[in-house]
Amino acid sequence: MKKVIMAMVVMLFASYASFAQHGSGDHKHGSPHGGLVKSAGNFHIEVTVKDGMGMAYLLDGNEKTLVNARVTATAVIQMANGQTSNINLIPSGKDGFMFTLDKAKKYNKAIVTFVSSGKTASAKFDLTAKAKPAADDHNHQH
Repeated sequence: MKKVIMAMVVMLFASYASFAQHGSGDHKHGSPHGGLVKSAGNFHIEVTVKDGMGMAYLLDGNEKTLVNARVTATAVIQMANGQTSNINLIPSGKDGFMFTLDKAKKYNKAIVTFVSSGKTASAKFDLTAKAKPAADDHNHQH
């Protein structure tokens, strides 16, 4: 009986670990700009933050950057104290959207949303995390 229970516990733990790895979206993939990448429906969204300057990119299903023409981008930024602010991201170059963060404040999370051709893509990012290259030269979080 103990062996059966132990086997069930091991299987349950293995199932949970598999779900946590795949279901939570933490597997790694390519990152064209060296940032954190998250799945957003049929799209991906990449965010980079360095020295208070943020960039957000809308990527296709193959993680290729899409042009920013006729695309709008917004973000809900959460500060460490729990307060949030809504911002419109500013097109930058042909494919990015720019935002700035006050270096004197601490930020926790951002929900970045893109609207393109009537389709919406949205993803939540941990602004305290740093992108880390994976062993396979891919470094995005799904």
